[in-house]
Amino acid sequence: MDDRTVPYLPEKDYQAIIDLIGCFHQCVTIEDLNAVLESRLLPLVNVEMLGFAWTNRDFSHSPRPVRGLIHGVGMGDHPLDKQCLVNVGSYHKTLIHVVGSTHRITTAVDVDYPREDFKKEIAEFVRDHPEYKDTQYARANASMALIDRPDLEIGLGLCRIAPNEALFTLREVRIMELLHPSLLRTAKTIALNTSIKTYRALIEVLSSAEGCCALVLESGRVLFNNAAFSAVVPVKTKELLPDALRCVVEQQISGRTPGAPPESSTPPMTFYSQAGNDYRVSLTDLHPEDGGEDRAWLLRLHPAVDPYTAIHLSLQQAGLTPREVEVAILVGDGLADGDIAQRRFISPSTLKNHLKHIYQKLDVHSRVQLIARLKPPQ
Repeated sequence: MDDRTVPYLPEKDYQAIIDLIGCFHQCVTIEDLNAVLESRLLPLVNVEMLGFAWTNRDFSHSPRPVRGLIHGVGMGDHPLDKQCLVNVGSYHKTLIHVVGSTHRITTAVDVDYPREDFKKEIAEFVRDHPEYKDTQYARANASMALIDRPDLEIGLGLCRIAPNEALFTLREVRIMELLHPSLLRTAKTIALNTSIKTYRALIEVLSSAEGCCALVLESGRVLFNNAAFSAVVPVKTKELLPDALRCVVEQQISGRTPGAPPESSTPPMTFYSQAGNDYRVSLTDLHPEDGGEDRAWLLRLHPAVDPYTAIHLSLQQAGLTPREVEVAILVGDGLADGDIAQRRFISPSTLKNHLKHIYQKLDVHSRVQLIARLKPPQ
């Protein structure tokens, strides 16, 4: 492949991505999101059905990788259509293997594994559970999955249903990769807001939560923090977050306004260091049901110890750009240069420059050394 034959996403696709991100940013209810998905996203990537689901954090080893369906678009009339999407999860062993053995956020039939494997797994599921043979998903020809790394809390599946036999291509994969951060963040925010009635109800839930959780106003003032959070951050209810953490929170909030096209499918993670330990910071926007104007955020701190987070922390600390992080991750996944260039829609010469900078920043001198550098510590 030379520079003249490198595939580029059409300008209209980039414009559609920018427009969709703006639409996601304005969605407050599931009805808002449903309208955007049905009228704009499904036609853009040529799919008939999609579903958001809560996933199991131990996705690759759990006997039940999908915990429950959040919302579906394009569902059929069969009463078991929604339940089918939950129960079929463990049968997609090829997808589970790809998710468990790589760091990709988007995996597609026809691109990452053969269509024959996908259809064989559906046939096996229907054979074991004949009650689902007339569901919409039983007629699926191909699917694409988005995974909420590193949290593995929520996933999105998009399906092409018979008679649609079109193959998924790198175009659809790249579109969904670039939409991934804002789309899954919007879906998670709406799902959480649907699950709670008031901030007080959320506080009751957070009181018994195991992770480090706090409810904070946009100003950085703490409305509530659980015991796990207090053990990490020296702050009390009604006090302001420490300056360093408040700056991190403000940085995340300010970066959520839609505008320019996303530079990468994996935006830089935000980290907070306390007492020699690194934590990944995640924020979920909350909307009080009573219509109050005090905007609050669910702030969670995750120890940066899982392989996906640890690799990103290491690469960001080395000064890699978001695009360089993407390339490095794909090298670590074992992809050849030509496959990486095609998947990222960049020319071989651009990829060569990225690799040069990656080698310099990580102080490695060969691909073998780079792959070894990307392996999580034992």
